[in-house]
Amino acid sequence: QLHEFHGVSDESSPEQVERLRRMLLSMVDDVRAVLIKLAFRVQRLRQLKLAPEEEQQYIARESLDIFAPIANRLGIGQLKWELEDLAFRYLEPTTYRRIAISLDEKIEEREQFIVDVVDKIKQITSAEGIQAEIYGRPKHIYSIWKKMTSKNRGFDELFDVRAVRVVVDSIAEC
Repeated sequence: QLHEFHGVSDESSPEQVERLRRMLLSMVDDVRAVLIKLAFRVQRLRQLKLAPEEEQQYIARESLDIFAPIANRLGIGQLKWELEDLAFRYLEPTTYRRIAISLDEKIEEREQFIVDVVDKIKQITSAEGIQAEIYGRPKHIYSIWKKMTSKNRGFDELFDVRAVRVVVDSIAEC
């Protein structure tokens, strides 16, 4: 099932892709159908390494242009990140590997680091009697690459491959 959406090619304009995304979302009466399609797409990307390169490129491009933005619009960040990273791995394998090596740890390890930092900050704010909303996330490989290209910087010039936010009520609490 190489071409799930006929008419979408590497030469498709952003406007055409956006129209297709809107059309797909409007055609679905039940969001569960979209969620199932997104889950199938993630699974397809996970198993794509055995497919011919042309198919890898097509599925990866389609995933990045159509499926990841749909996941984002539905507010499913984790799924969006996985779609982007898996697609990016096929579209730019050398760059993907270079960034992955630079990170020098798996996403699970980076996520655990964030959990540990958030827990530590919660302990500190609680001990000080400060009400705070604390959350964080590790950046994923595709978003790191986008930042590197948009800012024209190397990996070693980025200081935010992990992000933790602490929201408090006043400047004094900050």
